[in-house]
Amino acid sequence: MNAADHPTDLAPATTVLGPPLVLQAIPLFAGLSDAECAALDRRMRRVDFIPQTVIVREGSADESAFFVVSGCVAVRRTDAASGIEFTLAELGPGQVFGEMALLTKKPRTATVVALEATTCAVLGQTQFEQVLREHPALTRSIMTMLAGRLDLANAHAGIDFLNLSRIRVDPRVLQLLPLPVINQHRIIPLAFCNNRLTLAMTNPNNIVAFDDVRRLLKGVMIEPAVITEDDFRRFMTGSYPQARPARTEPGRPSADRVAKPLNSTRPPAEPEPAVTQATQPDALSTVDLLQSDLIRELQLTAGAEVVETKQDLMSASEDAPIIRLANSILGLAIRRGASDIHVEPMEQDVTVRFRVDGVLQIVERLPRKVQLGLISRLKIISRLDISEKRLPQDGRISVTMDGKPIDFRVSTVPGKWGEKVCMRILDKSNTNIGLDRLITHAPTLAEVRELAAQPHGIIYVTGPTGSGKTTTLYSTLAEINVPGVNISTVEDPIEYDLAGVTQIQVKPEIGLTFAAVLRAFLRQDPDVLLVGETRDKDTARTAVEAALTGHLVLTSLHTNSAAAAFTRLGEMGIESFLVSSSTIAVIAQRLVRRLCRACREPYAADSAALAFFGLPAGTELYRGRGCVECSGKGLRGRIGIYEVLRMHAPIRSMVGSGADAQAIHEAGRQHGMIDLKNYAALLLAGGDTTVEEVMNVVSTD
Repeated sequence: MNAADHPTDLAPATTVLGPPLVLQAIPLFAGLSDAECAALDRRMRRVDFIPQTVIVREGSADESAFFVVSGCVAVRRTDAASGIEFTLAELGPGQVFGEMALLTKKPRTATVVALEATTCAVLGQTQFEQVLREHPALTRSIMTMLAGRLDLANAHAGIDFLNLSRIRVDPRVLQLLPLPVINQHRIIPLAFCNNRLTLAMTNPNNIVAFDDVRRLLKGVMIEPAVITEDDFRRFMTGSYPQARPARTEPGRPSADRVAKPLNSTRPPAEPEPAVTQATQPDALSTVDLLQSDLIRELQLTAGAEVVETKQDLMSASEDAPIIRLANSILGLAIRRGASDIHVEPMEQDVTVRFRVDGVLQIVERLPRKVQLGLISRLKIISRLDISEKRLPQDGRISVTMDGKPIDFRVSTVPGKWGEKVCMRILDKSNTNIGLDRLITHAPTLAEVRELAAQPHGIIYVTGPTGSGKTTTLYSTLAEINVPGVNISTVEDPIEYDLAGVTQIQVKPEIGLTFAAVLRAFLRQDPDVLLVGETRDKDTARTAVEAALTGHLVLTSLHTNSAAAAFTRLGEMGIESFLVSSSTIAVIAQRLVRRLCRACREPYAADSAALAFFGLPAGTELYRGRGCVECSGKGLRGRIGIYEVLRMHAPIRSMVGSGADAQAIHEAGRQHGMIDLKNYAALLLAGGDTTVEEVMNVVSTD
């Protein structure tokens, strides 16, 4: 398996050799004796890699083979159409990657990343050439291995190898494909008969080439054949200019002129003008395939039967256009900054919606006929059972785009018109945002940081679903995550990976509940504990006990205000005296859409609005005019509204005596608490958001 580039910041090779490799089990060294393999093993250096280290990178020119001694690595490749990086395989001890680089010296075709602490034995090009000189038997092993791979590829794909110098190509066939497509994909049309096109290719696994040819020649069946790069270059510089008539317009096939004399069947249709644009290497147009003629290609005949068998589902999901469509939906959602993707089958179509800045918007209505293949494809890459359509399923997709690791939390439910797929996009880089980018009010930011530095107690973060509670919790953890602090989390599900933090996913079906994990954590010498959500009495009581025994606990609650958290805990059955003594603060928050900085403009605000928010008469507020930067909406991104209720002595007394939420709220304001409405007023005066946005999330009571 040919992988990628060797980074310059690798950990130095250790001087103590690890366990010996079983080189005889590797086809490349099968012809060497035990003694020769042992000598070669001693000659190779060991290199240690910490988790998430890039060992080799796609596209690099490193010429070393790596043998996994211990640990585990993932082999990943970037999809050219969408830019998303997918995991191809995971390799463990005794397996090898990059051995073909020793032979071909070509750039790596995949990236390899250490998933855990990994030790590899490295065989460099110089060492390999020395071994070849010392052990001629290795040459025979290489030839045998390559011949075996060639036979296997031929048997699997049924592809022939051709020599273009021995083939006479009809000039009319060459006109079927435009020159830019031929050069882009390194392909040559050789013969066309009975609606079958023989296509010479330097890379027969290039599914994008197949896709582009099918768009140009509607309904054609392609029979690939393999040619070498040198053969392709010789043909294009010598035979092609002579064979193709000069009067043919470059970049435009002339199927109508060549099809009639070649066969009696209906010729491929003349390509649409938009197709030529689709072949240009424009990243944005490639990602936004939802707006291209790919959708029309995916439509089936009107009377097509609906297939239901697992094999039919697999076949539908593995069609090249379906794969590109699924990848493009994921890539487009990431580029637009969406937080959720909804793929919803309806009676007449399949609706794709993205939630951007908290608002759902329709991106495309796909033909009903793509439903089967698209949803099956999404379930396959989420590792779900594609044959199970009657029950909800949950899965996960892990990709990398533009160097950023991104997870999709996938959920399917059976609906009236078919399975609906909802994907929550979890950008792992959000954990490194920092509290200073979430909380824009300096005094509130300083107070939250001071609370996070406390040695023990509970900090509750409250708000409705989608208000950013998880991001605030993780950003707080990131600020106190240092080697001297033992941090453990229990979550359902684990939304982000945090380096240096012990994270556990609850599994209620086996008894691994929030409360059970928390009790186990207390025996693990913890300093800081994070509970994804306090949902029941057992979890709440265990969290309180952890806080009272000298630990800092961070958790979330679903309440409308900070003071209402105490009412919610009382409803769970937690005694008020325990709540008052263990809690150090409650943080309530909301998210509102932020005004576009490029087009916001001041206006004279309504006096009633100013009075409601306590702003002086004549205060200028802002609104968005709409521009290219914000797609004409006047709003771009989101900003948080925060309310921090700190447990001062009078408030502890009120909580302990069971006072109602309104009284606690007023007491908090008297002790300097900035509530949600007053915090929103600061954002309005600063031109960060609009009155309409605030009124959508802040109560008018």
